[in-house]
Amino acid sequence: MNDVTRRRARQGDRGFTLVELVMAIAIMGLISTVIAAVITTAFKNNPMAEIRTDTAHTLKGLVTWLPQDVDSTPPSGFDLSSTAVSGCASSPGTSLLRMEWQESVNGATTRYVANYRWLSGAKYDTIVRVTCSGTGASPLGNSRVLNASGPLKKMTGAWVPGSLPAAVAIVYDVTGDVTLVTFDVETQAGGIMHVDSAPKNPAHTLPPTTVETVTGGATTVPATTVPVTTTTIPSGTTTTVAGPTTTTTTIAATTTTVAPCAVTGSSQNLSQTKNTDPNGNGKAAVNVGVLTDALTVTVTISGECSGLDARAATGAPNGELFHNFSRTSATTFAVTFPGYTQGSSELWADGTRTITFYSPTGAVLGTTSLVVK
Repeated sequence: MNDVTRRRARQGDRGFTLVELVMAIAIMGLISTVIAAVITTAFKNNPMAEIRTDTAHTLKGLVTWLPQDVDSTPPSGFDLSSTAVSGCASSPGTSLLRMEWQESVNGATTRYVANYRWLSGAKYDTIVRVTCSGTGASPLGNSRVLNASGPLKKMTGAWVPGSLPAAVAIVYDVTGDVTLVTFDVETQAGGIMHVDSAPKNPAHTLPPTTVETVTGGATTVPATTVPVTTTTIPSGTTTTVAGPTTTTTTIAATTTTVAPCAVTGSSQNLSQTKNTDPNGNGKAAVNVGVLTDALTVTVTISGECSGLDARAATGAPNGELFHNFSRTSATTFAVTFPGYTQGSSELWADGTRTITFYSPTGAVLGTTSLVVK
């Protein structure tokens, strides 16, 4: 090997110079800083991304189920009481809105329940939708509990229905029909989500139509469908209608007043009864059991009434019992709390129990009592 070859071999094995090594370390440091910043940002944004995703779930759950539940429920089937029990096999948390309706097929009547309830967790709260259906007394079968929201702000202290973090409201019209149901809930991030649903009754949203034929001279205008317009004419006004002939009409003043619903009296088929073992083991009186005889309450009403319901404070673990009145005549309604010869979940405790009558708007119209012993 000559001198030139040895010199080239030594040059090929010399490695990095100090300047090259310093530059390599500096470049690696810059790259590491950028990568660390990207990873840190990703970790910081991940909880917010989860919150945004959960907020979308909140909106999705209520928007999906609330309209169909509101459409199905009659005015008397809405209950905003925080102490309401679902009537299903499960009643977790606090009730926000309970809805019940009935459907009759081939003579068989089936009860349906949809109950939106506030469920407290260790880190955040959620809304769940409890549903069930069946015939007869509660608890009904086919019970399901589904998440209706993502993480919400935790409920602290004494919560008042109608206030945040879960404010639910029902809007009624003058006839007692439900026109709107609204939910306002506070998310874990502090935002307010608003969801509402109106019954899809065409009579509430579409104007009526009429067919009009106008004749003048020798020309006939074909019948057309036009929207109805209403004009209010003051008392004593004289109007002139032009056409083939001239007619003068004087319209007298008229006033229509609809009296509010009121209960003017009540009666019942029994004032006291025994309760019995809910398992059906005879009719001996017990501290808490089912009624041995059915209680039927009849009320006399005045004014415009519809959708009345009765709620019995039973003093039993199942809480308040809810039954709808049925119209029996132009001025009377009746409701029945059934008696049982064997087991049922409609339990009553010994003592004097109050039954309260409610209007569709939640107004108290009267009370009666039953002695259970």
